[in-house]
Amino acid sequence: MINELNLKTVSTLVAVLALAFGIVKFVRVQEIEAAKPYLERKLAWCEEAVETASRIANSGNGPEADARRFWELYWGVMGMVEKDEITSAMIAFGEELESGEQLKSKALGIAHACRSELANDWSSSWAR
Repeated sequence: MINELNLKTVSTLVAVLALAFGIVKFVRVQEIEAAKPYLERKLAWCEEAVETASRIANSGNGPEADARRFWELYWGVMGMVEKDEITSAMIAFGEELESGEQLKSKALGIAHACRSELANDWSSSWAR
């Protein structure tokens, strides 16, 4: 009788834990779905910031249009979507753009910061 009661208790506990896990997972997926339009825009802007910084870094100070676009992103949409990591990377690249040194490593810093923040926003599988 004690074994049957223990078995029922354990079975009920496992079922309750599985239900709780399912609810937590469902809520997380719903949060991501609700934020998806914002996250897709953030991804696109991060891609543009990384590509613009990369073009500048790989062509000396880069064409004036690329530098102008970087500053538009810097003072515009990136300020709206970035968190600490991207903010630091954008500032570091902007400072180097003005001084003309180490642009490649700073451009790569923007890419790494974007990947890290997007991994936190979307999925930890993006992180390395």
